[in-house]
Amino acid sequence: MMKKTLSDIARFAVRDCANGKTGERVVILSEATTDESMKRAFLEVAGDVVGDDVSVVTYANRPAYTHPPEPIATALREADLVICLDVYLSHTTLEKEAREKGVRFLNLHPADHAVLKRAFVGVDYRVMRKHGERLAKTLEAGRELEIRTAPGGVLGLRIDGAKPVYVGHGMPRNRGDYETIPNGKVKVPIERNSINGTFVVNGVIIPPVNRLRGKVALTFEKGWVVRIEGGREARQYDDFLKSFKDPSMYCFDHLTLGFNPKASLAQPKPPAFSSEAEKVMGCVNIGLGRAGLEGKQHTDVVSVGATVTLDGDVLIKGRSYFV
Repeated sequence: MMKKTLSDIARFAVRDCANGKTGERVVILSEATTDESMKRAFLEVAGDVVGDDVSVVTYANRPAYTHPPEPIATALREADLVICLDVYLSHTTLEKEAREKGVRFLNLHPADHAVLKRAFVGVDYRVMRKHGERLAKTLEAGRELEIRTAPGGVLGLRIDGAKPVYVGHGMPRNRGDYETIPNGKVKVPIERNSINGTFVVNGVIIPPVNRLRGKVALTFEKGWVVRIEGGREARQYDDFLKSFKDPSMYCFDHLTLGFNPKASLAQPKPPAFSSEAEKVMGCVNIGLGRAGLEGKQHTDVVSVGATVTLDGDVLIKGRSYFV
């Protein structure tokens, strides 16, 4: 039963989401700790869908947002489709270069049977995609966002109307697409200098804390974190950011809103982490740091239960959308 279930997950991912075609070159990238049965399922299914040019590459775990060792990185640039199992190449120069050459990325993070069964094959991605598209249209028609997080957090942001809202739907069907599963989030373009106020984090900080026990308050001035307050977890996070000796670690990178009805905040033991938390229904996620493109790393802070208004009208309250 387990093998059949994993095969179903792999087939839905390769054939239906990534639109794998006969003759394509597929590289399945995995960490040493990735479940071996997951690797085998994807190897077998990808071979059935596209043919003989399928390889599984495994290497020792590295921090997220860092390149794999050579010659793996070179091989990825020559693939048609890269399937990442637990490997996180987002925000890296390699990802940017490969996508510019037309490589599609399907990122399973985490490549965990229970998570994928619940929040991937356990939801209707077509329905989620329609919801995301409606949400994107609403946001593109608006201007001023306010995020209220308890206790006492109020953050103001202005949408950059010159850029589109990105809908994460988990289907990398076109050249250069990059999608993550489980998915279900929109990325809202924000004018960085407009970000002022306090954002109280009550969900996860990934990395390095993962699931929070308390709350961490981040104070922003013109898109930069100028103060981190709270208890032990706040100090742990501040120490982590300081350790890179890179000012961009305190710089706003992105805002996303989650809408996967089955996604969870649950996290593995650090240093591993799960990006599933960014897709929790109604969650607000702020990314900090420019990672491999312009800086050294990237972190995401997620809160649930917030009230988000768009031009004064309620957009999110708790885990409910009003669109």
